[in-house]
Amino acid sequence: MPSTDLHLGDLTTQSQALAAGRVSSVELTRAQLDAIAARPALNAYLHLDAKGALRAAAASDARRAAGLALGALDGLALAVKDNIDVAGMPTTAGMATRRGRVAAQDAFAVARLREAGMVVLGKLNMHEAALGATNDNPHYGRCENPQRAGYTPGGSSGGSACAVAAGLCALALGSDTMGSVRIPAAYCGVVGLKASYGRISTGGSVACSYALDHIGPLTRSRRDLALVMPVLAAFDAGCADARDLASRPALEAPHWVAAADVEALGVSPAVAAAYRGALQALRARGDAVCEIALAGYDFGRARRAGLLVVEADLLVEHAEDWRACPDQFSSELTRLLRYADRQPAAAYAAAMRTVAAAHVEVARWFAHGDVMLLPTTPQQAFAFGAPVPANQADLTSIANMAGVPALSVPLPVAAGELPVGLQLIAPVGAEATLLAARLDGVCAA
Repeated sequence: MPSTDLHLGDLTTQSQALAAGRVSSVELTRAQLDAIAARPALNAYLHLDAKGALRAAAASDARRAAGLALGALDGLALAVKDNIDVAGMPTTAGMATRRGRVAAQDAFAVARLREAGMVVLGKLNMHEAALGATNDNPHYGRCENPQRAGYTPGGSSGGSACAVAAGLCALALGSDTMGSVRIPAAYCGVVGLKASYGRISTGGSVACSYALDHIGPLTRSRRDLALVMPVLAAFDAGCADARDLASRPALEAPHWVAAADVEALGVSPAVAAAYRGALQALRARGDAVCEIALAGYDFGRARRAGLLVVEADLLVEHAEDWRACPDQFSSELTRLLRYADRQPAAAYAAAMRTVAAAHVEVARWFAHGDVMLLPTTPQQAFAFGAPVPANQADLTSIANMAGVPALSVPLPVAAGELPVGLQLIAPVGAEATLLAARLDGVCAA
């Protein structure tokens, strides 16, 4: 790949170019800053720190010139969803109430990546309060899908997926409460990982739901996650939701489990066809694929229960602003929070029971094999202004509820077609299998 196009490459390609001396960190950072400036209509970034990024890149180049032993991420650039703290930058969480609130220190995950030598470009657009999957933000403007103008990139980490897909950064951090890393990854055609609950610290992020929140990386390729996860997957003793989890051995040839009745799950014909094509490709090369019925589990009911849990948590997280300046909440967010505010405690308890039942359903899947395969989303990206599908998070939220790792990878689609995501779900601690499992000839990245 020519050095002028390296900003369009994945992290691994960029790391190899830096190590070989084909490009400097400053040159690579400038290329990404130029790409950001060239596509303002995407509205992926809410805050850009060009001077700080170039200083950090120059420091990386100095370390390399001094002959220091550098890690694979040193000198590479990332961007961060705007509900995750970066020292000296605003953390708006996509909300009007939080304009100008500047973080005093890095979130744990950001600090880990910065310690590995990464360059922080800035903060990324997102759905208001991380509650929604369109990134049509009423306060900071909608973020566009780089694959098709006028279409949603998904959410709530829409800016993260948009920036990675458009070459405005090769690594972005997002947050995932019911699918908010994987949904935009699927809509934009990139890779998005939600690790096991507690594997990646949420310390230093604005909570959407303490029971369901995860921070996760978005990249252009699955191989990039092998560079990133050893840095991100560190135990944070200062975070109540962090877990010091044992890791399961990586399986390159797992036994796959799949939905025998995917069409009954509200999946569009185009997504179902791409999903069936992936299963056929796996079988054609001799992989074991066990299909089981899933329609007996009410994905929609579980998603609605999770939504109530999220709404209740947001009432607590933003209680002071909710009392002081309710007019700065959008009409849609106000509607959702008022609904939760009217619910009795018993309704919340019932919702938590429904959320907990996801563990039982997921355990049933793994009785049949090692990794569950599902479409990431029931539909492809849709136009802004079109009705928002209620079932966007039906197939992603179950992994949050069960606390299991889930990965979205893009499937091959015809030229000009919108991306489709394949979701791989594994047992707690089995991230290594999601990264190592052979998918050549099946997925597009």
